[in-house]
Amino acid sequence: MSRHHMGMDQIPSFTTVGQRLDWWMTRRKRKQTELAKAAGMAQSALSQIISGRSKAPAAEHMLRLAKELQLSPEYLVWGEGPPETLHFSQLSGLEAQLVMLFRGLPDDAKRDAMLIDVNDFHNRHAAKPGVSAANPWAHVAPPPTMSPPPKPGSKAKAKGKADADH
Repeated sequence: MSRHHMGMDQIPSFTTVGQRLDWWMTRRKRKQTELAKAAGMAQSALSQIISGRSKAPAAEHMLRLAKELQLSPEYLVWGEGPPETLHFSQLSGLEAQLVMLFRGLPDDAKRDAMLIDVNDFHNRHAAKPGVSAANPWAHVAPPPTMSPPPKPGSKAKAKGKADADH
């Protein structure tokens, strides 16, 4: 089975939809004429999107382009979220089982609890501790701990007031 998935750190950061289209077309070895035809649009319209001359491309075209390039529409249009789409049929048996267990949970609270447990398990048993899909902030130092402010009328405030009176 051929997977086109690659690590997020290997995908450049783009500021425009045209840059994303151009890079992924190259990565997927797709030519403008062939991709435009597959997406049901004129090659000139695709060229205008890539060059940035088309400021508001048709949503239908963007959805078809995303599908043809196996990209999530949110990523292609706005550069947000995971770039590549993943279909259930691409999952291994164990991966599919995990998805089915997750989807079978009755509410968001249970799903959140499962994600916390899975992330915790991954972080304890990862071969190489560090940045991963389960722990994307491993490279960031935890925030400093802070003491809560004194409650109104506490001894700390009263002492300060007494010192000011003398």
